[in-house]
Amino acid sequence: MPVNPKHVLHTVGLWLGLWLIPATAGEPPVTAVAFAANAKTVVACSQAGVRVYSWPELKHRATFPAAAVNLHDVAFSPSGNRLAVGGGTPTEDGSVEIFSWPAGKSLKVLGGQGNLVMGLAWLSDSSLAAASLDHSVTLWNTRTGARQRRLEGHSRGVCSLCFLPKEKILVSTGVDRSLRVWKPGSGRLIRSLNIHTRRVHNLALRPGGEGLPMVASVSDDRSVRLWQPTIGRMVRFARLKSRPLDADWLPDGSRVVVSCSDGHVRVIDPLTVQVTSDVPALEGWAYSLAVHPTDGSVLVAGQGGQLRRRVLPRSADDRR
Repeated sequence: MPVNPKHVLHTVGLWLGLWLIPATAGEPPVTAVAFAANAKTVVACSQAGVRVYSWPELKHRATFPAAAVNLHDVAFSPSGNRLAVGGGTPTEDGSVEIFSWPAGKSLKVLGGQGNLVMGLAWLSDSSLAAASLDHSVTLWNTRTGARQRRLEGHSRGVCSLCFLPKEKILVSTGVDRSLRVWKPGSGRLIRSLNIHTRRVHNLALRPGGEGLPMVASVSDDRSVRLWQPTIGRMVRFARLKSRPLDADWLPDGSRVVVSCSDGHVRVIDPLTVQVTSDVPALEGWAYSLAVHPTDGSVLVAGQGGQLRRRVLPRSADDRR
């Protein structure tokens, strides 16, 4: 019996948590979004490529053709003049493509990871970490294209990364439900944190320099957990009505914002772990979000190529 490629994609998508299922509305799901340094431009990735939009109008301005078909993460370099895009071919190859910004010229394709690249984190303007479903994290020199180091320790696919620049540590997480804390300079695994009971989708570092750094994790166990990775402690957690898929923080670090499988955005107080706002954002799964640095709004992306701007409640005690 001949194999239908759509059925293969559907099966792989289910295994990955629906990241790869084609949208029925004609547009593939948007899997990642990021604001450029000027905060007036947004980049989104999907199987349709890397698209650039104006903010806040969300008018399509450009498309960067990508070497990979399945794209899962985008990340700007610290200086803002490079854009990394991660993706690949399921079960075959993972790659990272480096584009100049804002010109959108492809500078390098860093390939050879054994499965999809799902998450990216810049360590510096010349060093990038890429998380793959091949159970590893690869550190790349983006100028030379050389593989610097491979971090191995996860028992299943790695989905997300978070770099703490002051402490120079890297946090990784994924399908095996654990968070692992690394010294990327030496490749040493510092600790493994195992409290989540289902796959962890994403990590987000709290902005600000006071106290111990805090990282939020979102998981299919419907929890948002807050960690202090430098000391290996889970501080507290919130349980939600639906699965959180992505997380970001308000610029002042006062709230963590998550997008969920029911299309809602929920705002959580990290001290009380109460949901202070519940904002309907789009139809279907809200795969990704990014909080704007100044205007009090959030960009939410998801099924059917949806991109929506939602203004967050001004009062921290507003509930919707």
